[in-house]
Amino acid sequence: MNDIGGSDTIKPAAEAGRVTLPEQGLWKNLGQADGLESAAQAWTPLMFGQLDCAEAVCVFLVDPEGGRLRATSHWPRTRMPAGALIGAAEAAMENNRGVVRGGVGDGGQLTGGLVSVATPLVVDGIVLGAVGAEILPQDQTDLRVEMRRLQWGAAWMRDVLRRDASMADKRRYSNAIEALNSVVNVAEQKDIATATRSATTALATRFDCDRVTIGFQRFFRTRVSAISHSAQFNKQMNLVRLLGAAMDEAIDQRGVVIWPETQSDDPRATHRHQKLAQAQAVGHIMTTPLYSRGHFIGAVTFERPTDQPFSQDEIEILEAVSTVLAPVLDEKRRNDRWLLSKLGESLGGHFIRLAGPGYLGRKALLVCVAALTAFFWFTMGEDRIAADAVVEGAVQRTIAASADGFIAESFARAGDVVSKDAVLVRLDDRELTLERLRLLTELQRGQIEYDRALAARDRAETQVRRSQIDQIEAQINLIDKQIERTELVSPYEGIITSGDLSQSIGAAVARGEALLTVTPIDAYRVTLRVDERRIADVVEGQTGTLVVTSLPDTSFPFAVRKITPVAEYADGATSFRVEAELTDGFDNILPGMEGVGKIDVTEARLIAIWTRPMVDWMRLWAWRWLSLD
Repeated sequence: MNDIGGSDTIKPAAEAGRVTLPEQGLWKNLGQADGLESAAQAWTPLMFGQLDCAEAVCVFLVDPEGGRLRATSHWPRTRMPAGALIGAAEAAMENNRGVVRGGVGDGGQLTGGLVSVATPLVVDGIVLGAVGAEILPQDQTDLRVEMRRLQWGAAWMRDVLRRDASMADKRRYSNAIEALNSVVNVAEQKDIATATRSATTALATRFDCDRVTIGFQRFFRTRVSAISHSAQFNKQMNLVRLLGAAMDEAIDQRGVVIWPETQSDDPRATHRHQKLAQAQAVGHIMTTPLYSRGHFIGAVTFERPTDQPFSQDEIEILEAVSTVLAPVLDEKRRNDRWLLSKLGESLGGHFIRLAGPGYLGRKALLVCVAALTAFFWFTMGEDRIAADAVVEGAVQRTIAASADGFIAESFARAGDVVSKDAVLVRLDDRELTLERLRLLTELQRGQIEYDRALAARDRAETQVRRSQIDQIEAQINLIDKQIERTELVSPYEGIITSGDLSQSIGAAVARGEALLTVTPIDAYRVTLRVDERRIADVVEGQTGTLVVTSLPDTSFPFAVRKITPVAEYADGATSFRVEAELTDGFDNILPGMEGVGKIDVTEARLIAIWTRPMVDWMRLWAWRWLSLD
């Protein structure tokens, strides 16, 4: 075998029982590996050849996204790591030391089975993974030798991890340097026009771009501010319009847009970038939005010829540069505005306070409004929050199919009251019974073979037959459990709220498929959908009243128990889920009833209660358009 892509089989040597792997080719693959996975794939067969008693070797690394341990490479490739080896790797990472699992008795004596050994991969005090092996040692000496070799071999993978971390640090350092140089170049300029021209030209020169363009948003459209190597340009020319449209495309998608499109988990629209490339004969285009002060203020577009695409490192650097440049350019742009614009923004906050001269009718109207305001100001009322409400069971238990099969009998359906441990559904168990009978036959045959091997004093054959018998007995136990679970019972006394299988006898069901839903008969809760404008006034412990559609003449008191801090969008409005507990008189209540619930907030003036929606709307409008609190 000349490389790791060949056969997974390993031939025995004349003395030690296996042929030594061609280490020269494996060392070459390990030294030239350009990533962790390729290095691991080269290391596992090399380590396998170094261990005399090895049955399998595996490299485990921590997934950077999920944080879970995953097998990056294993050898032989046809043999997946067993649970004992995975457990040993997890224990080694947790304890930060070598771990031995399985095949060793309480007294430290070998039992003759597979032994799983693992040692952690630690770089700069951080555990990044583990390496492990399944071995068949003859005695304690073999176990210690194999463990020592595995720990020595782990140093190779630690070097690869350390090299990968060093390269990542170099990339981050390079990004920081490029961003700092760009900021210094822009910060030295006096006005925004000079700053943008200097920034575009410097970026185009530094990153070998044919053209770099910076634009800022104004009135919901991006307008080009500067083009590299161009002191002036016509804002009506076709190139400027295409550049502005490409920038709008990136800002609308709130992310970097690259054309031609690359393989990515987050694809983006590139229609306008394609138009720009076709019109200007551009090979590669990259647009990064500029984000500052909580919103996107503009974008930067980079263009390159066809034979010079953007590499991943360059993309990361340009993103970092754009991120750092955004607040600097935004600050210069805001300071470089006309005085009239600044004055208008300041006076806009006082516009609603202005009042002009009026006529007698207007004055009379104002007097009436003042009188009504005084009346409502001194008249108090109860501030209540109205919300759509649904009655639900305090606990809902889903009765699901325990395995793939067919419905044999159904004993309850929606609306039925059932007692605890009552059988609700029974699945067909004929196939399981036949499988159990077959396994019993195999068990008897295996017992006969075991007795025969035992009589012949064939220890190897006896061990094999004993293992087969244990496996069959485990399968029989599993079948027995599955037969028991064909009868689905109610976990408590309650009422069936959903599901009707009376018309589905003989129908196929999949494992985990929901069949029925059971809720307690004496425990209910009320779920209210409170509008987002009033959710801040709701606190736990507040009381209220519920009126359901089916009983409009009866009210049911409740108390707020839980406020879910997750927004839900439905029927054109955003609301929050509030859970309440019925406190009295819910004998006639059934799950699923809908109605209206009102939460008692506090006593307030009528004018404040009636005008609150309008006042809140005006505050939001003033904050959005006039920057007024």
